[in-house]
Amino acid sequence: MEHVTFRDLLAKVFRSGLVRGQLSVVWHAGEPLVLPVSYYTELFSAIDELGIPRSRLCHSIQTNGIPISERWCDFIRRENINIGVSLDGPAFLHDKHRKDRQGRGTHHRVLQGIRMLQKSGIDFHVIAVLTSDSLEHADEIFDFFLQVGIRRLGFNVEELEGQNRTSSLVGSNPGIETAARRFWERLYERGEQTQRAISIREFERAEEAIRCAPASLTAEEAVRRLPQVSPLGIVSADWCGNLSTFSPELLGIKNLHYGDFTFTNIRERELKDMVQAAEFKKVAQAISEGVRMCRATCQYFDLCGGGAPSNKYFENGSFASTETMYCRTSIQMPIDVVLAAMERRLGLVG
Repeated sequence: MEHVTFRDLLAKVFRSGLVRGQLSVVWHAGEPLVLPVSYYTELFSAIDELGIPRSRLCHSIQTNGIPISERWCDFIRRENINIGVSLDGPAFLHDKHRKDRQGRGTHHRVLQGIRMLQKSGIDFHVIAVLTSDSLEHADEIFDFFLQVGIRRLGFNVEELEGQNRTSSLVGSNPGIETAARRFWERLYERGEQTQRAISIREFERAEEAIRCAPASLTAEEAVRRLPQVSPLGIVSADWCGNLSTFSPELLGIKNLHYGDFTFTNIRERELKDMVQAAEFKKVAQAISEGVRMCRATCQYFDLCGGGAPSNKYFENGSFASTETMYCRTSIQMPIDVVLAAMERRLGLVG
């Protein structure tokens, strides 16, 4: 993305009046660190020229960890950037799916980047992708991350989305979801045994949702609460300034009914103009209908709020739909595990 495009985007985002407090800017999709440090240094200087206080912006980068160097560490620390590293666990799991162009596993190179972050005193989190290969190895995965010194960990189930047209967690194997439930149960047990030496995102979110759940969440309240179902709650931009909203994974995906989910271009119009686009209204209406359907049929709705539109679209073929594999394995199962643990602690079950 050219600096002038990002400057224009940022200026119009703040001019829209939609920002309350701090704006989170997330650099992801592809590998952000393939660009040189100088790209971001010059970009941050261009941002300063807009007069937006740096305290109003929180930058986050999701990286595969391989490009991390001392120069990157200096920049990350100086600019106080949040860092996430993609690492799928022990080498026998990670290297099965994450290879370089020569077909070699990348595990050892990711660990080099992680050790460099640790040596530099940079706090970071790890995101691991769960495939069917992972589900029988909860102990190995937990022990590996504990040994490496990872303290904040999240799991992304292998999703059906974008160019990933298949998932090892979807198919004819009836035992997959049973294995997934066992995985979450064992992972929670290990966390409790180690006094939560690793903070696991899915359990943290489940506990927060249970503590803060309203007596009854309306579909309208869910739309206001959840960024992925709230118009302009998340704004996604590609390199040439095309904008989308709702789930970031929709940007650039082509569909006969919805087009390519691009609702405007920041160089041509103001941010709020995108809600006037006919394509936007069509998507927004279908997403709202999906939220209403979830509220009417799902017992997890007050804790979840309706699910991610992208998962409904890619798994069910429609935003106006309900449960997905992603819902069951990434939201419902961790909630079940946490609720069961709470009931045991309260003496409500044997």
